[in-house]
This record gives sequence, structure tokens and C-alpha cells, in this order.
Amino acid sequence: MTGTKKIEATMNIDVDVVRQLAAILDEVGLSEIEVEDNGRMIRVARTMTAAAAPAMYAAPPLAQAAAAPAAVPA
Repeated sequence: MTGTKKIEATMNIDVDVVRQLAAILDEVGLSEIEVEDNGRMIRVARTMTAAAAPAMYAAPPLAQAAAAPAAVPA
């Protein structure tokens, strides 16, 4: 698809420009990019999913320390 594609009755958008901006998002790891030219602005954004947080597990219980020797009766 080349050239412009009519998105709304009053606005023509160059789909190639939008694709190029989306490619830039992927290349540099941005979540959105916005450009303005001759009073027209294009903003391309993508939803960023947060990486799953590592599961937190309780540490296994420590082995009981060797029982203290019984006190010697006096």
C-alpha cells in the first residue's frame, strides 16, 4: 500500500509514514513517537506490557542449629 489512504472524511494519512514510525518504535524500544510537519501531527503509540515480575518464594527453613548441650547440674 503506497501513498495516502483516506482514514476519515477530512484527514488523509500517509500510511507509509505511520509504518516507518512504527518501525522506529521497534528499533529503539520506545512506546510512542510523535512528529509534526507543516502543522500536521502524527503520533504512533503501542501498548507496552510489563515484564512479569519474578516469582518470590519463601526461603526454605534453616536446619535447626545443633541443640545446645544441656547445662551440667552443679
